[in-house]
Amino acid sequence: MKEEVRQKLLKRNSRTTNTIFNFTTNVGGQLVSIALSFVVRTVFIMTLGKSYLGIGGLFSNILTMLSLAEFGVGSAIVFKLYEPMAAMDEHRIAVLMKFYKKMYRIIGLAVAAIGLCLIPFLPKLINGYDKLEALHINAAAIFLLYLLKSVSSYFFFAYKSSIIRVDQKGYLLNVISYFFSFGLAAVQIVTLLLFKNFMLYVVLQVAEVITQNIFCARLADAMYPCIKNEPEESLSREEVRGIFKDCYAIFLYTLNNVVLKATDYIIISMCLGIDMVGIYSNYYIFYTSVGSLFKKIYTAVSHSLGNLHTERRISHEYKIYKTVNLITAVIGYTAGIGIAAIGNEFVTTWIGSEWVLAQPFAILLGIETASKAFRIAIGKYRSTMGLFRQAMYRPVVGMAINLVLSVLLVRNWGISGVLVGTIVADLTTMMWYDPYVIHKYGFAGKYPVSGYYLKFVIYAGIAAAVGAFNVFVSARFFTGHGWFSIIVHGVIVVVTVPAAYLLAFWRTEEGKNFRKMIFRYVKKLKGARGKIKKARALRKGAAGNTDINKLDNDN
Repeated sequence: MKEEVRQKLLKRNSRTTNTIFNFTTNVGGQLVSIALSFVVRTVFIMTLGKSYLGIGGLFSNILTMLSLAEFGVGSAIVFKLYEPMAAMDEHRIAVLMKFYKKMYRIIGLAVAAIGLCLIPFLPKLINGYDKLEALHINAAAIFLLYLLKSVSSYFFFAYKSSIIRVDQKGYLLNVISYFFSFGLAAVQIVTLLLFKNFMLYVVLQVAEVITQNIFCARLADAMYPCIKNEPEESLSREEVRGIFKDCYAIFLYTLNNVVLKATDYIIISMCLGIDMVGIYSNYYIFYTSVGSLFKKIYTAVSHSLGNLHTERRISHEYKIYKTVNLITAVIGYTAGIGIAAIGNEFVTTWIGSEWVLAQPFAILLGIETASKAFRIAIGKYRSTMGLFRQAMYRPVVGMAINLVLSVLLVRNWGISGVLVGTIVADLTTMMWYDPYVIHKYGFAGKYPVSGYYLKFVIYAGIAAAVGAFNVFVSARFFTGHGWFSIIVHGVIVVVTVPAAYLLAFWRTEEGKNFRKMIFRYVKKLKGARGKIKKARALRKGAAGNTDINKLDNDN
């Protein structure tokens, strides 16, 4: 009976159905997760204050930089898994996962070693370290806990969950992730209110990461038993050499993404102080929450795109590509304009005017948020096409521009200067070069990249006009009414931005595809209800209450 249930879990849905399931669980759960994060942060601010908030954000971003030791192994192997997964070649899958496991053990040790070496330098990274000691905040102990949280991801089977996502069943992991996230948020809120202890707050995060990884690994073992027994065969030297060449390119991309944001915390901490990091982090939660939502959306579709790319139907793939770009403009600029228009109003209503940063900070953060949407979308497309080496030195240029400008501008422009450095680095490197690589290599030069550049300028022009309108309305009308004003202004943003793009592109191919996707999504969502009913019946069947063979015939 267990084998029959396993086969049900492995049953192949269509790409569209898997994308719908992944999208729904990704986006729906993430929206609730964002709301929970604001609740937890509110309690955190009430109980612990700016210094703890700043040090938590700083250490998280330092350890994000240490994740560079992953060296792109995960992304490179995930790309290699697409073809054997499509063919259900269990032996090949097991060989790749064996290599994945070995590399993650090595990476975990490297992260731990580098992290321990950083401890003596913490006083240099934190402007106001003496203030922390006066408050009896043990920065070294807190850093060790954050390090343990990071390292545990490499040692507790986190790599196994990748095979579920490659098989386009990431919605199963999403449900598990949100279950653990909701439980963690509830426990953290109670802990903060009762004990006001930051160390215990971080310990709970570590425990949650370890437990969730073990749970997901068990699910992967149940769905794909081939990964439990390691084969004697290993990857050939040529294959390993090819993977490491891809890893080097991916490492440079990852390094650029990390430098774009993780170093912002370090620069602000060293130049402006740990309290400013705490204030900045309240705005940064908009950026990270929306960025997580973007990643969830594109992760939901990326494995379907990877599967589509294996079919080598370039014309069809290009149609999807143009539609995804339009969707990216809609969601990216909606989020960015929302932050620019109501970011300060939200912070004032949420935790008070003393936490507000003057304009143009919110506007710049909105621009950067929209930029991140395009960065994620383009990056996902490039990685699903396996284009790792074709633009691997572009990130180096982006890093140099970002670091130099951020350090120079923070002195005179303050915290806004850091954002300007990041935005300029994005616009002068990734925004034009990565699309060029995708068109030249991914689409074999059949479609000129000039079409993409023209559309990007049009997207930005529409955003500038609609954004100026929303910033003006939010500053002049329906103000001073707390959450009611925020809701009104938020609704105006959510209505005006998508409407502007749909009207502008109504007659274009991507506009028509976008509308079709919306209608198809609604239709599939209705059909999903029937699938849920059958799944419930399947569970009853597994308990002996339903005839599984009958369900197979119904499907």
